[in-house]
Amino acid sequence: MKKLLAFSLLAIAATAANADAAWLQYSVASPGDLLLPWNRPDVYGIRLDMPYGHNKGSVIGIDLGIVGVADEDVIGIAVTAANIADMGATEGLQFGLLANRTKELYGIQLASALNWNEDIVYGLQMALVNYDGEFYGLQLGGINWFVGNAYGASIGAFMLSNSSFTGFSAGCLNYAMKKMAGLQLGGINLAAESSAGLQLGLVNISKHHEGVQLGLINLNSSGFLPCFPGINFNFSR
Repeated sequence: MKKLLAFSLLAIAATAANADAAWLQYSVASPGDLLLPWNRPDVYGIRLDMPYGHNKGSVIGIDLGIVGVADEDVIGIAVTAANIADMGATEGLQFGLLANRTKELYGIQLASALNWNEDIVYGLQMALVNYDGEFYGLQLGGINWFVGNAYGASIGAFMLSNSSFTGFSAGCLNYAMKKMAGLQLGGINLAAESSAGLQLGLVNISKHHEGVQLGLINLNSSGFLPCFPGINFNFSR
């Protein structure tokens, strides 16, 4: 049994060596760390960023420290003050005391200040500011900002969508530059092009709303009246 275990460990080590990978990396900030990250291989195991770690490839496993940077994917658990995956995806749990940045997210992303995702998100996000491309999941924050289409739930002070939002949104302001569909609950619900479902707020504004608006002021050019207090509705497309 001991011989088999020793042989297995040697086989793993040999595989990691052949793949230009490290199972443990301890990083200390220096000019070489900052300027020559391509000298560092992939990590399959544990990376300790004390205070700064930067790899040209992927980090698969556990990433701990202050600032962790990977040019490609981060898969597993990352717990640092700031997590950055410049060109790749993050899969698993990403916890940044201050901020997280990645190209794609599949999992859970938590930060006190900022979550920044360039392309697509599937999962849960929580931060003061969440900024995404396309989004599928649950987002909790002060400002939830979607550049692409969003599907799921957004709960925060402000929800801003440069495209369309489908699902549940709750906030002081819920704003979509194109379309909103589902349930909007807020102080001001605004859909620049069209909306569908239920809008519940102090002020509800939509160029064309299919469904019901409940609020102090309801503006809907397709409603039974263009502007009406209390309730407005339209059930025709």
